[in-house]
Amino acid sequence: MGHHGQRLLAFLISVLLAGVSYGQDLSVLGLFADRAILKIDGETKLLKVGETYNDIKLVAVNAQEARLKIGNKEHTLGLGQDRGGIQTQQSEKAFVELSPNAFNQYRVNGVINGNIVEFLVDTGANTVSMSRNQAKRLGIDFRRIGQEGASRTASGVIKSWRVLLNKIKVGGITVQAVEATVRDLDSDEPILLGMSFLGQVRLEHEENRLRMSAK
Repeated sequence: MGHHGQRLLAFLISVLLAGVSYGQDLSVLGLFADRAILKIDGETKLLKVGETYNDIKLVAVNAQEARLKIGNKEHTLGLGQDRGGIQTQQSEKAFVELSPNAFNQYRVNGVINGNIVEFLVDTGANTVSMSRNQAKRLGIDFRRIGQEGASRTASGVIKSWRVLLNKIKVGGITVQAVEATVRDLDSDEPILLGMSFLGQVRLEHEENRLRMSAK
């Protein structure tokens, strides 16, 4: 085999190997200071920053997301998000696929009015819901622009404000003019991604995965 033939064979082998790597099922189950718990093809793996498993390298990690190098490309995944969430187009419609975390919750990073936040998908919540300190961090002047009311929680009835968010983005999905509730609490729990957003997208359950796509 000539030199050109050898180079072609090497290229074809690299393509095949890349296809194997990129076909892996990958999701983020846990995030720590210098390591992440990943689910790779059904197996749970704990990787420290700099470690590699099956051509997947953990480049960096923080409390919100893990930065991974898969083959020669880098991707960022939030807690509970799988590699399907990297894709943004299928049949010209944006979509995100999520896997449950260890607590059987669907969590995903998103953007509210240009600010990155962590969402907890909650089909039982009527609206997107956040605490007052979360609203302050997002620059939402809820006392001035919001409609005061009350919300029922596990601890009882508390004061709340209804506001209208300009837009929310999750993956490649953007929804404009989303109603939200600001609860009179100091909680730092993830913002509830309720039906004021979810009702404007298509939700599908496939085994234990949640697929969210634009209508």
